[in-house]
Amino acid sequence: MNVNFIGPLREQMGLSQTELGDKVGVTRQTIAVWERGERIPTLGQISAIAQALGVSTDVFLQPAQAEHGPTLLFRADDASALNLGLRAHIRQKVQDYVELEQELKETPTLPPAYPLDEFDPAKVERIATQVRDFLGVEDAPLGDVISLLEDKGFKVILTPLPVSVSGFSAYTEEWGGIIVVNSTHAVERQYFTALHELGHLICHRRDYNGHEVQAAKDPREKIANRLAGAVLLSRDVLERELRGYQHTWIPEAVLANLKVRYSASMATILMRAKDLGMITARQAGQQMGKIKKMHDDQGHEPVKIHRQHEQFADSNISIACNRLERLVYEAASKDFITRSRAAEILGKPMVEVRRNLKDWQAGQPGVAD
Repeated sequence: MNVNFIGPLREQMGLSQTELGDKVGVTRQTIAVWERGERIPTLGQISAIAQALGVSTDVFLQPAQAEHGPTLLFRADDASALNLGLRAHIRQKVQDYVELEQELKETPTLPPAYPLDEFDPAKVERIATQVRDFLGVEDAPLGDVISLLEDKGFKVILTPLPVSVSGFSAYTEEWGGIIVVNSTHAVERQYFTALHELGHLICHRRDYNGHEVQAAKDPREKIANRLAGAVLLSRDVLERELRGYQHTWIPEAVLANLKVRYSASMATILMRAKDLGMITARQAGQQMGKIKKMHDDQGHEPVKIHRQHEQFADSNISIACNRLERLVYEAASKDFITRSRAAEILGKPMVEVRRNLKDWQAGQPGVAD
């Protein structure tokens, strides 16, 4: 049993030892003793700790050992911000996802590969067109990027990460591609991060081997950033939308309108306009500086956007699920996993999972509890 992860995961959740103790039903001193490794919690207490921290019990039940599994490619972030406990939690979530796919005989999805090591703007623009075709969006707004990628069969995991980490990705032949996104970031940033990591899976797939990579100040980062912006906003779209503002100040109201319609941050729109030569780098910097002064206390831009992913509704539960939820409910309906295991994978109370499973089954032809 590995209790070394309790402290790091507790800190990641922003809980004090006292607060965790209250959730588990023990004193602060007991939590401290467990975190120092001086005593081992019972299995019941481990289950309570896991539920309080929103992780699988497997994170604690597996012996401490060197990490095995896919290499993580970070998006110009501080890899050291992911402590061992959080890494173990994320790897377990990925492993759960992969096992569900294998049990239900779903083939891991990978995007087309267009290897590119050196930054070439023209090539990136051409690849972006191919990616939009692959996603089936042509020049239309992407909408909910997370749902779009999940509909294509990608494993996208939204989970709280340190604020300095936007996300990362991983790949193996067996597991396919995995994209992890910081769920605490603004929605438009989540979308950009998901597409950025998709860019790595498209252009840098052969780099997912050997040692963990932190891709800061690397041409691959520039490629992935340019690709994400080009997939969000194609050249034809932006030139049409900003035809009256080339080489002039773009009003904040226009940027806000484009942000809502295309699910791209104002900063991304300005950088994209700069990249396409529609405005100068100086103007882009000036406008971004002004917008930054308008950020709220959480550092969010003016005008918030929300995910289009629907919440559970009694009449339409089946389409409201994200891909992982759908796989979990399908596996539970076929008795491939127990209800308690379903609750553990989803990190939800048993009562909620039972209710949602019943609603999901009601919306599936020929499925009975």
